[in-house]
Amino acid sequence: MTRSPGLLKSTVRPSTENSKMNVFLLGLKITAEAQNTDEETINVLGEMLPSNDKRVNTKIQLFQQKNHYIGKLLKELKTGQTTLAIGPTRATPDGVLQMQPMLVVTPENFNDLLAFNLFVATGGLGPKAEEVELSDTTVTNRSLAWTSEEKETNWFKLTAWGENSKQLSDLPPGTPTIALGKVSTSEKDEKHYLNYTVDKILYLPKTSKSMPKKAVDPDKGQISAAAIGSIDFSL
Repeated sequence: MTRSPGLLKSTVRPSTENSKMNVFLLGLKITAEAQNTDEETINVLGEMLPSNDKRVNTKIQLFQQKNHYIGKLLKELKTGQTTLAIGPTRATPDGVLQMQPMLVVTPENFNDLLAFNLFVATGGLGPKAEEVELSDTTVTNRSLAWTSEEKETNWFKLTAWGENSKQLSDLPPGTPTIALGKVSTSEKDEKHYLNYTVDKILYLPKTSKSMPKKAVDPDKGQISAAAIGSIDFSL
């Protein structure tokens, strides 16, 4: 007996620990309008648009926090409407693909796609940074280093808030990391700065090669080339 797919519980949040890079871009048609599964989350069901004569369409469940701006967009989607969704996914035992979208695009808000802002930075974490408490949250600023094919070391100053802030602060120097987030520019004392605000942090396993005993030189604020060279970023 085949079980009919219904509205799925979405109490499980995508984990950022022990994860691979996982961002899907999916075109789909809405089959069930927004419903509430709990006090905080909203869900929408859809089917992936076919690119051929497939007999079985892939079922998609979009879920997001109600007070998130994407959650508000999900509430406006109607049955039969087509949309483009971008975000991390996970499979369910029922063969449904769950997505917590970072972006939902319809003809009415197509310009949101043109303004899509996502950076993906890989490398080894720099010297430890303290988590700073603010009025209702915390923030951590920490460097991420990677080496180009020309053996030039490049640095990103990552900014993480809330739960991501604690994770970024706790990890030891040299940890292989993938950071996903948004780029913005700020101005201070007539100087412009690029800001890399983290939405997701993915930590990758190290290779079988041993890391140098002194992977980081806190005095110079640098990660040794040997430490960066021993990181495996294969996905």
